[in-house]
Amino acid sequence: MKNKRTCDYIAEAIQNEILSGRMEAGEPLRQEELAETLGYSRIPIREALQILENQGLVRRLETRHVVVADFSEKVMDEIFELICRVQQRAILDMAEDETEWEMAVEEEEDFHTFIYTCISNEFFRKLLETAADCFIRYAVNETEDGKNVAKRKKRIQKLETVRKAYGKGDTGKVEQELEAYYGLLTESVRREREFQS
Repeated sequence: MKNKRTCDYIAEAIQNEILSGRMEAGEPLRQEELAETLGYSRIPIREALQILENQGLVRRLETRHVVVADFSEKVMDEIFELICRVQQRAILDMAEDETEWEMAVEEEEDFHTFIYTCISNEFFRKLLETAADCFIRYAVNETEDGKNVAKRKKRIQKLETVRKAYGKGDTGKVEQELEAYYGLLTESVRREREFQS
């Protein structure tokens, strides 16, 4: 578990608003208003906006104003599909490097952390770390489906099947189960966004 700074908590709160659809594409994010609303000084707000910009959740305009990026259903589907493909590639790289993977999957966060800490491709590592800290975290911890015990158990079973297939060298099964897992995450976010509408 990472040590979180104040700006990380602020970024997470704004992430939730953006990913849930409560903040819409193009909506301006003004430091002064956010500082007043959230009860923090402008410095951690500025740092949080930088984190969000690095995660692709907000855009900085030429005028230096910050606005919410587009997170339509199509964009969200593409994001989770991309995360799935990168994670599939990362697991294949782990297999090529003969990375040992014996621990059972008990928590989704541990699965994703294990993957991104084991890979040598720094770009993939950063992408998957951002995905875990932002998009996956939101789907798993903030949506109703994500918090549902039976659905969480089903997702963990998918990830445990990925681990077992990895151990057997069954890359087809790894890809299939990861696609199913990310399909469940995508559906969780879709349902949450419909609920917010």
